[in-house]
Amino acid sequence: MKADELPLDNEARLVAAQPTPSPIMLLERVLQSPDLTPERVGVAKDLMQMIREQRAIDAKALFAKSLFQLRKNMPEIYVDKEAKDRSGGVAYRYCSEEEISKKLEPHLMAYGFTTLFGQREAEGRVTVEMTLIHEEGHQEVREFTVRAGATNAMKDATAADSGAATTAWRHLNMKMFGLKSRMSAMDANDARLEGEPITFEQAQTLRELAEEVKADVPAFLKYAGASKFEEIGSARYEGLFKALQKKRGGR
Repeated sequence: MKADELPLDNEARLVAAQPTPSPIMLLERVLQSPDLTPERVGVAKDLMQMIREQRAIDAKALFAKSLFQLRKNMPEIYVDKEAKDRSGGVAYRYCSEEEISKKLEPHLMAYGFTTLFGQREAEGRVTVEMTLIHEEGHQEVREFTVRAGATNAMKDATAADSGAATTAWRHLNMKMFGLKSRMSAMDANDARLEGEPITFEQAQTLRELAEEVKADVPAFLKYAGASKFEEIGSARYEGLFKALQKKRGGR
């Protein structure tokens, strides 16, 4: 029996088994046609729009997935600055711009992100705008607004606005990436928090070694005094690394 003589149900089954051509494949067929009529040109334009829309959807999905993983693996950061009140006492403590950048930048790059910042002033307020760009092309904009700082004998308008912008930048990063701050090990008096957290590369090394030797990760992190690899204290790194290396060598 010839293919064109198959019963309808079998013929339909054969058609269903054929892969559905993608918009790119259809576009290639249209462009390869020797007869590009106005109708075909219109079809080509529609297909190009479909491809652009699908790529935008895919890029947005990858952006969301990467941001989730970034926030999930972000280490806590240390409070390293103090603001004084008028009497010279400590009004509050906070994480400096340097501390935030040091912890955040390696993670942004590792998950395919980069940031651009802008700033504007209006009606006594300073707004810092962040454009978060993913390597697949999707980007989103967030902003944070604070009151412009007051001027005084020690601080002119430019310095006041600069301080307000730094405050807005700090709050924007903390909220956007879910950063959590904590006191230093000495201030917190917690023996588990020895030194600053290890670097992103060191965290990756321990994670990969733990996976390789099939370690009990929750038990390993509990022993290390951390809830995630990125929060392990730097003073613990060498001992933990050697322990995993020893386990790997004994396999």
